[in-house]
Order: sequence, then C-alpha cells, then structure tokens
Amino acid sequence: MRSPTTTFATVGAGRSRFARVKALYAAVMLGAGLQGGCDSCSPPPTPPTTEPAAQSVSVLDHPAADLVNADPAGAAIVPIVPLKGTGWYPNIEVDGAGRLHMAWVDADHGDVRYAVTAKGGATIEGGIQTVAEDGAAGAFLRLGIAPGGAPLLAFARQDTQIFRLAWRPSDREAMLAAGADVGLNAMPKFPSESSVGAPVTLRSGFVGEELGFGDQVGRGASLAVDKTGRFALAYYSADDRLRLVRRPTDVTAFGPDSVGVLEKRDLDSFARGSVRVVSDTKILDDGTVAVSYAHDVATDARLRVAILRPDAPRPTSVQDDSGDTITIDGLLSRLFVRADGNLDVVAHDRQKRAVVVRTVDVATGTFLPERRTLVKLEGNAVAARRAKGYFVLARVAGEHGGIFLYVVDDPPPGSDADARGQVRRVRLSGPAKQDDAWMDLVVRHDDRPAAVWYDAEAHDLKLYAP
Repeated sequence: MRSPTTTFATVGAGRSRFARVKALYAAVMLGAGLQGGCDSCSPPPTPPTTEPAAQSVSVLDHPAADLVNADPAGAAIVPIVPLKGTGWYPNIEVDGAGRLHMAWVDADHGDVRYAVTAKGGATIEGGIQTVAEDGAAGAFLRLGIAPGGAPLLAFARQDTQIFRLAWRPSDREAMLAAGADVGLNAMPKFPSESSVGAPVTLRSGFVGEELGFGDQVGRGASLAVDKTGRFALAYYSADDRLRLVRRPTDVTAFGPDSVGVLEKRDLDSFARGSVRVVSDTKILDDGTVAVSYAHDVATDARLRVAILRPDAPRPTSVQDDSGDTITIDGLLSRLFVRADGNLDVVAHDRQKRAVVVRTVDVATGTFLPERRTLVKLEGNAVAARRAKGYFVLARVAGEHGGIFLYVVDDPPPGSDADARGQVRRVRLSGPAKQDDAWMDLVVRHDDRPAAVWYDAEAHDLKLYAP
C-alpha cells in the first residue's frame, strides 16, 4: 500500500466549513489506509493543452502499399493481410548541423528504414532508405550519430538471431573531418549474407558487423557515440545479462582494420531484461560509460545505473531501491549528463504516478536522495532536456488520451525537490488503445523538440517537427 501524502495543514484551505470538514474526514480515512493512496483519489489538475502548430505533425512513412488493395468504390483501403504497419522501434537523433536522423522498422516487410532531413527542417533529403531487408530484420533497433552526422544503427534479425551494427564506409571522410579516429583505406568486399560472425553487405551503402547471437539478443539496447567516433552499446544478451560492446582504443573507430574488432564487458550478470525495457547509454568526457536500465522480474522493474570507469576491473551498480517493493521503475529511463559531471536519470515513479528526476553521484556511485517531479501521469513516457527544463513525450490512456508533448519549465528558485515549474502540453494525436514504448524525442540546437511515434490506429509513423 502506498503511504498517504496528504497533509492536514493544507486540507480544504479556502473552502466552506462543510467542505473543510468533509475534506478533513477524507484525509483521516486516507491516513488510516481505508480509501487507498491519495494519488488515486486526488489526481493533479490537467495541464493546459494546445493543438500543434499547423503542418508540424506529418506522416513520415505509410503502411506497405503492396499489401493493401484500393476499395473498388474508392472509399477505403482494404488490407490484403492484417497490417502490422511501419514505424516500430522508432528512433530520432539530431546531428551537429541540425539535421534530424530517424530510423524505424517496417514490420510488414521486416525492413530497417532510415531517413534524414534538411538542416533545421523537417523535409526528408534523399528519400527513405532501406538499410536491411529479406527477413525479420529490425528488432530492438537503436540509432546513434557519429561525428560528421554519420548514422550508426544496431538491430537484430529475429530469423537468424543475429544482432548487428550497421554503418556506411562512405561516411568516414565526414567523420574524419569532424575529428573522429577513422581509417580511410579501401574496405574489403563482404558478402550480402554469411554465416554467424562474418561482416555482411547491407542495403544503401551500409555494412553490418555482428555484435551478438542468440534468442532475443539485443533487447533493451541503447547506443552512444563519443567525439572520437567510438560507440558504446548496451543490450541484454540471450541469458539475461546486460552487456556492453564497444570498439577497443587500440584500433580506429571505423575502418578496414577495425571491422569485427570488439570489446565486450558484462555490466550486470543477473539483469533479467525483457522486451519491455528500453535502456539509455551515455559516454562521459573521461571515457566513463553509464547505462540506465531495469532489473525486470514479472512486473517489478527496478531502476539501476551501471557505471564503468576507464580501466576499472568491474562496473559500479547504482540501485534505486533494495527493499521488497520499488517506487521507480526503469522500463523507459533516460540519462542526462550534468554540468558538475553527475548524471540525472528520468524515469517513472509508481508511487507518485509521475515522471521524476533523480541524480547519480558518479564519484560515489549512489543516488542522491532528492526526487524532482516533472509530470504527473501514468503510462509510457520518454524525456529530453531543454534549455530550462524538459520535454516529456507520453502516451496517455483513456477517452481523452493520446500522444502528448509536455513542456516542463524549471521550478522557481527556492522550491523544494518535488516542486514543478509551469507544465503545459501539446496534443499530438488522439486516443488510441496501444500502450507500447514505440516513441522517441530529441531537442534541436535552437531548443525546438522533434518527436516520432508509431500510430497503431493508422499503422504508420508520425513525425512532430515544429
């Protein structure tokens, strides 16, 4: 049972005598545990809602055209087979030039798809590209951006149980010009498909390196790239370990001498990940790698942060709770590096029914006690940090639900750790029954948000880029 949080000193302030007595009685009942937690009976006021700016929401990718028939009467589209749609595992990132990079999965064909916009805008340049096809490709897809705006994509092929990293050799000159450590010698030719362990040639100029092999390998993956172009990729392996794979420092980040050369470390040998978890990875300036994730058992997904310092023999595990129950789960966590070198973690607090921020002291490997509430809501949500606050993208259930972008301002100076600044929200789409985690959010350099999400009602991928 949740602990009551109502305070008698403020119950019924400014109301009539009858209302104050009634409210006081309700508070006593709450304190006795007879009416459930206060979060269930006293929901916070709904933030003011606005509609998105005209033409700021668009359909990025439509369902497969070759799997539908036009109604002879011209009134509807009739599926030949039940559509799964396009837009599963959507990812969005922004590069140093202000271009938006997006990757997602066409679930009807089993394709991995990629697109990039013009600088500062939302218009796709060069069309939508297919990175991998011919099979059930794209599970647990993650997108990262290397120096020079070069895309890296990690994904699994479920039919072959191979987890791969895809990159384009043609991006190496741009990566080198941006300061990355790459080799420009001619690349060898790789077969289009091969046995386990060998690099392969993919579509649209991409090559694929194997990262792991096994049933559902790659679950909960997250990808980060440092200024040298070296990536750090965390994922759950087939035996429920949380693993880190990265390029060793004694080879170039990308080039013919480094293809297939990987360093693998266990971050948590008993992480027990699931398909519900989406982790997050950050690389600090000194080379420290931090990963927020969930130790997921049934419905109990404990938030944890693994910190692997350079040359450390083993990672440090930072745990939110060690008791029988949890308050903060780690199913959809996000990490943000602070100016003081510590880490802010954004995740969902079950007790508060809210998206909250906690801070990790990297030096001591512990959570600081304060918890700041960003938004009161239930359901799946992802966050991105803006100049003076956060954006939170959430699926809200119910008749008046849908996809909402919450704009959260920093609280005023002197507020307590739980105080919120002004919160307002933009309704991006209407009600839907889905509760998946297929949405992503990024903040552009001018503090404008950009978001992608899978719409299960229309079976397509939506883009919000005002």
